[in-house]
Amino acid sequence: MKNCWQILGIEATTDIDAIRQAYLALLPSFHPETDPRGFRQLREAYENALQFTKSPAIEAVEDDLDTQWVNYLREVFRDLLADGERRFQPQAWQELIHNINKLSISQVEKARWWLCAIAMQTFPVSYSCLKLLSDRLAWEHGCDNRDVDAEEVEDLLLNIRRGDMFDYTQLLHLPVAIQNQTIVFCEELDSAFFVNPRYFAQLMAQHGPWVIPDGLHFHRRLLRWFSTLHLGVAELLPVALIWQKAEPDNATPGYYHLAQRVFCGEGDSLLPELCAQWREHPSTQLDALLLRWCRQHRPDYFPLLIMAVEAREQVDINGEPLLYIPGSSARTCMLWAEALHSGALSPLSESFIARRLNYGAPTMGEEHSQHPNWPLYQVADCLACAEEPSEALLQGMVAKLDAPDICPLDAVIIRGLLVQAAAVVVPCETVTADEAKATQPHTEESGGGFGLWQVIKIIFFIGVIGHVLSRFTH
Repeated sequence: MKNCWQILGIEATTDIDAIRQAYLALLPSFHPETDPRGFRQLREAYENALQFTKSPAIEAVEDDLDTQWVNYLREVFRDLLADGERRFQPQAWQELIHNINKLSISQVEKARWWLCAIAMQTFPVSYSCLKLLSDRLAWEHGCDNRDVDAEEVEDLLLNIRRGDMFDYTQLLHLPVAIQNQTIVFCEELDSAFFVNPRYFAQLMAQHGPWVIPDGLHFHRRLLRWFSTLHLGVAELLPVALIWQKAEPDNATPGYYHLAQRVFCGEGDSLLPELCAQWREHPSTQLDALLLRWCRQHRPDYFPLLIMAVEAREQVDINGEPLLYIPGSSARTCMLWAEALHSGALSPLSESFIARRLNYGAPTMGEEHSQHPNWPLYQVADCLACAEEPSEALLQGMVAKLDAPDICPLDAVIIRGLLVQAAAVVVPCETVTADEAKATQPHTEESGGGFGLWQVIKIIFFIGVIGHVLSRFTH
């Protein structure tokens, strides 16, 4: 097989003008209509020669009896990388390795880093196929050639170890330009997902069609990408289910399955499973899913659910609960403000939030008492004001929690409010020794001692805590 220089009839050179002149001189002899094969070979030789000028590290080997096969091998490799039908086929690469096996040990050593340099300058390339060549030429054993950069070799080896994102042979039926565009686009998405999330979102928002290859691992990547952007794609739900069945002990596919169902707008049928998952595997990601679902389908519960979520998050670096006033965190106030301006809340919910964000606003009035969530909002309002909720309100919440047909969202909110009530009220009833001494004369004068009523309230709240803990354990 003739190499590009033999076809052009010139010596190997990096002079672009000389290459162009040789090509133009031969062009009339190979008309594309009368001699299409010759014209194609001439054109490929011209393009390979121009490519050679961009690769000064890959120099032609002087023709002698020992190196003719090496030059031939180099041209075969370049032809393979440029062939839109064979470059992603492992069988074609096995044929290249078969040709390498015909060389002597010294010839293979000469070709070893030339081929590596060509591979480093080629994109896109199938790294899964390139691994076959890397294993044969032992690139992993280190670079000892001054004509190639050791760091670039290591970057290439990292990509080879990572492999292809999907099976590139799925693209072979497409034009080469579409093949390259799809691979480049997917590679940029994968890189930007971890390095530059803002650029990743811009890439995903690009207009125009792009090919979605098949393959288990690539579909899982898509599931992760679209879930990160809070975009629902119904076609990805089976991907998450298959992943769950394959890895039942892995919580990640379960989260992505719930996330896609939320982002696709599933309604009440999702609520029991979502709440159960939130209780069993609490996390900030599930907090966000539950809040998003509630805001879409039960907006009047949203201000209360924020407080229930806040109760779980108020812990220190060691996981110990913090003493705080419910509804006082910056995140809660921000979410309340967003909900207030959404226009989807009832007058009761709006009044509650307005009071919490602006203490000059009027408090909730009896005109809202017919709302089904009125008792819950009364308890939440007391807690946010650092006041004791009445025992009747708390007992009503406990009774509702025991109801067999309780809504899962009601259960989450009631548990959260009861935990906050226990955390706020019980510390208020506990006095230090110094405080007890200071108040002792007053209590003696009143004849009440420590106070039976105080003891009853402490016992009641301890009972509430025990009840909530038993429900959580159940």
